[in-house]
Amino acid sequence: MKEEYKTIEMIEMDYRLMVYIKGLRNGKFTQEELSIAMGLNRSFVGNVESLLQPQKYGTRHLTLLAKAFKFKKVEELFKFPTPKNDKIKLTLKITSKPKKDGTPSKGKNVEVVKIEAIQQGHELL
Repeated sequence: MKEEYKTIEMIEMDYRLMVYIKGLRNGKFTQEELSIAMGLNRSFVGNVESLLQPQKYGTRHLTLLAKAFKFKKVEELFKFPTPKNDKIKLTLKITSKPKKDGTPSKGKNVEVVKIEAIQQGHELL
């Protein structure tokens, strides 16, 4: 099985929200089902949850997510601690995902193996 490592930078709030929504989704919706419940393209949630894709949840999606989960308030999507950093660097371990018959596929397993804060200087305008 081929294995590679990649680092990406992202906003910590985007990462924490994605992880939290993924936890809420598990057992209730597949990625495709949640995308459809939000009224979006079937692949939307899968793309957001893939750290190899640039899509992230935006403010527009918060209302759609809250409605899909039947929450009365959008704030129910934020039941996780306030992120400590603005930006983070994720080290990803990427391995090939074999088909059920053991032959190679285009699919990939992505595992976060390290999360680091990115220190940013504050500049005066």
